[in-house]
Amino acid sequence: MKKPFFKYLIEFIVVFLGVTISFSLQEFSKDKENMEREKEGLERVFNDLKLDETIFELTLKTNQKQINASKKILQREINNDIYNLTIPYFGTFLNDTAVKSLIATGLIEGYENQDLITDVLKYYRNDYDFIIDQSEADEKLMFERLGYVLETFQIDSVLQNKRTEFGPIDMPYFSISEQVLSQLRDDEIYRGHLNNLIYIKISYNNFVKGTLEKNKHLQKLILEELNSFF
Repeated sequence: MKKPFFKYLIEFIVVFLGVTISFSLQEFSKDKENMEREKEGLERVFNDLKLDETIFELTLKTNQKQINASKKILQREINNDIYNLTIPYFGTFLNDTAVKSLIATGLIEGYENQDLITDVLKYYRNDYDFIIDQSEADEKLMFERLGYVLETFQIDSVLQNKRTEFGPIDMPYFSISEQVLSQLRDDEIYRGHLNNLIYIKISYNNFVKGTLEKNKHLQKLILEELNSFF
């Protein structure tokens, strides 16, 4: 009686260990797969942040050029090149695809470092929202300013031109006679538009500077977290 008992016991132990090991291996494989997906998700967020960094640096430069051009006109200095620097509006190209994907797939809840995730979400929810508001205000003022000029003053021609001041981008270039430029320079309503431009651009840049610092800090934290995987 003892032999069959021990035989069945050994068989049970072997089966139990086999099932346990198989289950453990499956769990390990699943955990490893999830970690791989989490790592890839953070890498995509990091790449989005790098794109943001480039865009924010360009935003600071272009806004400052437009501030400087507007101040020149307010100081009674104007020509076609200076005037055309005040025209462009570039908008904000947001790079939040990666974080949206993490949220949609539920991976965002699986990260061990939830403090980092909280900082990332604050960046996209708070900083992005404010930049969108600033961008929309900038756009609204641009249309108001341009609309007033087109309705009030004679424009000789509008051509497509690569504005090297803003990089190799095709933009409209307005040609205006010296006489009309002088009228534009002295027009109180237009000067009010320029003061509004300066105000919104300074506010815009101040916030972008702060967001850029947060962006770089997040990049540093994410790199440290990526190095901790496996």
